[in-house]
Amino acid sequence: MTEKELKETGERLVAIRKKLGFRQNEFAKRLGISNASLSEIEAGNAKPRYELIYNITGKFNVNVYYLIHGQGDMFIPEQFPHFPGAADVGPYSEWLQTFLRYFTRSEMVRYHIMAYFRGYLLENKKLIEMDMDEKKSEAEI
Repeated sequence: MTEKELKETGERLVAIRKKLGFRQNEFAKRLGISNASLSEIEAGNAKPRYELIYNITGKFNVNVYYLIHGQGDMFIPEQFPHFPGAADVGPYSEWLQTFLRYFTRSEMVRYHIMAYFRGYLLENKKLIEMDMDEKKSEAEI
C-alpha cells in the first residue's frame, strides 16, 4: 500500500468505528489488537494485518472493498433469509438494521425488547392478527 492508500484506509477505519459507536480502546479490544496498533492504523502509519481485516469484516459486517479501496457501501446489507418479506420494510430499513445489530449483540436489549413485546402481544394479539390478515388480503388482490 502506498502512503496515500494507508492514510485513506485509516480514515475509513475511523469512520467505520465511529459509525459503530465505539471508542478507540473498545474497538481495539473487540478486534483483538492493542489500542496502540489501532491508533497507528487509523493514523495511516501502519498497514492493517489480514487478521484485523478478517475480524472487522466478519464481526461487524463491514464491506472489505469499502475498507481497503473505498468502493461500495460501508456495510454489507444484512439479509433476513428466515423472515420472508423482511427486506420490504420501506423507510425503516436502516433503523431495522441498527435494531437487529443491538438485539443480536446485547443481552440487555434482548431482555427488555422481549419483555415489552410479550406484554404488547398479550394485549393486542387479535388486533395484530387482523392487521396481518388485511395486509395479506391486499397483497392477494
